Amino acid sequence: MNNADGSVMVAALLILVVLTIIGTSSITTSNMEVKIATNDKIHKMAFYAADGGSELGKELLELNIACASGFANDNLVINNITVVDKDFWMQGDEPIIPYPSNTERDVQIDAASGPHTNLSIFGETAFGVGGAIEMAAGYEGKGKGAAGGGVSLLYEIHSQHLGLANSESVVTIQWRHNIGSEGTCMY
Repeated sequence: MNNADGSVMVAALLILVVLTIIGTSSITTSNMEVKIATNDKIHKMAFYAADGGSELGKELLELNIACASGFANDNLVINNITVVDKDFWMQGDEPIIPYPSNTERDVQIDAASGPHTNLSIFGETAFGVGGAIEMAAGYEGKGKGAAGGGVSLLYEIHSQHLGLANSESVVTIQWRHNIGSEGTCMY
């Protein structure tokens, strides 16, 4: 009973086991936090790329409207942007392509072999608030109004980004183009 030589070793082993469990759980928690942060970063990158695609879609839409019959040809390449459908501004309110995909899209941003963004754009004619005669089928498909009010084209722009690690984000915005504010046809 008076011999306590082994008790110190048992206590040391118990402390070592407790420290090992604490260290292992700390490493597991750290690895999980790194995975969570990485996934969050990847999904935020996909969202912001899709959001940027919708902003670019607004600019492409205005450029496309400026050309009465759309761009010069299908599969027009402008830097890293491929316009698959040359006259997407003329698509009606019933979407041919409701949401973009790798096979159905109006515009593709970047190469399909890596992270890229697909756009589909469609719209309809709408009458503005005013008190006069308005015509939606004016010269070359453009509307005009006889007094206050006017005609506008309401569009939906769907932007889908397919990113790293199979991440995907879709952003949909609405855009109003007021007839009569067309720019110069550049493409």
